[in-house]
Amino acid sequence: MQTSQNNLANNIPQNAYYAQAEAHKKLSSTSDEIIKKTPLTGARIVADKFVNDIFVYAPKGMKGSRNSNFYEFLSLGLIPNVVGSGMLIALFNAANKHYRMPDQHFAGMSGRKMAFGVVFYAIGKWLGSKLINKGVEARTGVDLEMPYRKVVTELPDYPGDKDVTSIEYHRVFESADFPRWDLINKMGEKKGNRWIWYDKIAKKMGFKEPLNSPDQTVQEKVKEVIVKSSAAKSISSFIWAGLGVALAAQAPFEEKIVMPEVAKRSEKIGIYVRNFAVTLKDSFMDLYNGNNFKFTRGAKIVGRTLIFGALASTILGIANATRGFKVAKNQPDTQIDVNKEYEVH
Repeated sequence: MQTSQNNLANNIPQNAYYAQAEAHKKLSSTSDEIIKKTPLTGARIVADKFVNDIFVYAPKGMKGSRNSNFYEFLSLGLIPNVVGSGMLIALFNAANKHYRMPDQHFAGMSGRKMAFGVVFYAIGKWLGSKLINKGVEARTGVDLEMPYRKVVTELPDYPGDKDVTSIEYHRVFESADFPRWDLINKMGEKKGNRWIWYDKIAKKMGFKEPLNSPDQTVQEKVKEVIVKSSAAKSISSFIWAGLGVALAAQAPFEEKIVMPEVAKRSEKIGIYVRNFAVTLKDSFMDLYNGNNFKFTRGAKIVGRTLIFGALASTILGIANATRGFKVAKNQPDTQIDVNKEYEVH
């Protein structure tokens, strides 16, 4: 028996995949699964991607690995974003100490606004998308950020390679055409009712009683929400990013936010945060009132348009994404009265 297995393994072509017994065992004990969300889940996933970008995905791509895929290609986008952001921050700040006065002073003013602009741009994009997601979840119960762990089977990199799986992190609703309904069902089955998630969404849709086939009623509406939310996030996130850059461009961020000289680190951080909050508030008021510009009236209009535009893009985006979601009041009563006689045709 052992001889026949060896012969089989030896006769497998080089480009074919032959899973050893250990690999079969590993695959049978792992599968795609929704992971529990915590306040730090998103940060942990981003950190995992970034570490893999540097030590796994980039080396695989440079070697021309046949296991490199589109997920890894998209994940590698973190590297140019981080490197580019760092270069923008360093552009005016890294060489400041080599300048003479007053050049050093003026370069520092531009450098601080550039640094905060880069950071606020990233925060604004994240915030614009986050607000849409949270607003949609509050009104529909659909968590567009629901994460899951995907187990990918790979081809062996060399003869005898036993590590033939890799882990990817996705979102259940990242595709409007192919949401991972199977994982929703699997999550429900673990809790003893595969329809538990659909029943929760159906209640949000206005159905007071459990439906016979809630998945058929819920799925199409959820797909509609995914499409509308994606469009809303594409618009809102960039408006919020623009607002972040505009705040950083105001005069208050030209000056250093001084770190106080106190003994306790906790006190030092607390005072610095309060000083930063004051600077941010002053910057917001300058943008709102159009200060620090020659044409104050025009700057005021632009500043207020940007502020209210960001808020409006969020509110209108959530409203449009959830419009028509509550359909129960428009549906005929399909409950069967067990005490009534029905005629079958």
